[in-house]
Amino acid sequence: MVKKLCWSNGLKIDSTLDKNLQGCINRIRSKKASLIVIDGGVGEGKTTLGVICGMSIAEKLNQDFNIKEQVRQGGGDFLKGMDWCVTNKRNVIVYDEAGDFNTRASLTYFNQNMNRVFETYRALGIIVILCLPSFADVDTSLMKKKISRMLIHCYSRTNTYGNYKVYSLWRMWYLKQKFSKVIVPDDAFRMVSPNFFGRFRDLDPADSEALETHSIKGKKDIIRKGMLQERGLLPIKTIAQKTGYSIETIRRYIKRKKMKGEKYGATLYFHREIIENIMIEKERQGKVA
Repeated sequence: MVKKLCWSNGLKIDSTLDKNLQGCINRIRSKKASLIVIDGGVGEGKTTLGVICGMSIAEKLNQDFNIKEQVRQGGGDFLKGMDWCVTNKRNVIVYDEAGDFNTRASLTYFNQNMNRVFETYRALGIIVILCLPSFADVDTSLMKKKISRMLIHCYSRTNTYGNYKVYSLWRMWYLKQKFSKVIVPDDAFRMVSPNFFGRFRDLDPADSEALETHSIKGKKDIIRKGMLQERGLLPIKTIAQKTGYSIETIRRYIKRKKMKGEKYGATLYFHREIIENIMIEKERQGKVA
């Protein structure tokens, strides 16, 4: 059964925003890409609002919304979530940045792959809700292709509700121009009038607890993987990509060399020096296994 949202108007959000979410649904029905960006500082409720919007879209499509599967963190996890949506015939996913934009490399990775993601999944009709600290970091190519449809800026959250301003694609361009001129990014939101603004309530207790548990786990995973990379440890898949060999060839090489890796979850990690050793052996013998 589809879970109903409940507020005075039957929703957790104001009716104007809810009507605009229907516009995103109309786009995917016309085989057009649709990205909703939600930004805001830590604790402003952007992930909560992202889930509320996701639930509202799912309800309109008569679908369930699975927090564990449809709220994703980190680039690789996001792609797995997209695949899950395709397999399970769901049409909305929330990408919670969860620290994924802490480095310029992560941001570059996202902007490059997001274009490919929308090109691949556009015909499948999946609405992506992206939650991140600042809209200023989103690549303009997503706007030029008219993939970004709506920006929701969260601010001044209280103990009982959160506030948001909503900007159309047209007004997003003016925000981008203002970002380049101000020292404090949030000042741009005072210089460009929103299309409309409103408030949102928190999730129901059970959903709020499920989201918090899921988010904490995802953030721990990202921190752990970041620590492994800082120590120079890489998974076999990455080693294969960097050396040009298949995963099976790398596994045979590791077995032949009797190398011991460090396991995290179901994945084994090996020090990056293995890449140099493989390339040296390749140069000497023409192959590694």
